[in-house]
Amino acid sequence: MIGGERLRSVEIFQGLNDEELEIAAPFCQEEKVPEGVTLCQEGARADKLFILEEGTVSIRFSRGINYAIKAPGKILGWSFLVPPNRYTASAVTIAPCKLLVIKSPDFYDLIHKDTKVGLKIMDNLSKVVASRLKAFVDYY
Repeated sequence: MIGGERLRSVEIFQGLNDEELEIAAPFCQEEKVPEGVTLCQEGARADKLFILEEGTVSIRFSRGINYAIKAPGKILGWSFLVPPNRYTASAVTIAPCKLLVIKSPDFYDLIHKDTKVGLKIMDNLSKVVASRLKAFVDYY
């Protein structure tokens, strides 16, 4: 089982206290994924959220734009938490990866029922999306 301490550096869990991290931890499952695996496909139903612990993942847009996520604690597949729950990009491992994966619809329910935890997670998520959009706009 994943402990809450392991989630402390995850960008969407910033600011959660120990008790709140322990509430989120059971939703995470560790997966080791080899290079060349498509984690999610642009436009597909977003049914998983990925947290990078080790390795590198390429984020790929259908218009030919790509960038790499390498830092531990970064998330992939944020559309899992935002309606209409469709992935906005594809994600492909470009090195072997260790990931934490959240795929339970109960996690989505948790952030809506536990408003204190849910607000912190969604606030962090909005910061992630805004920073990636800004980086994209600045680059292109």
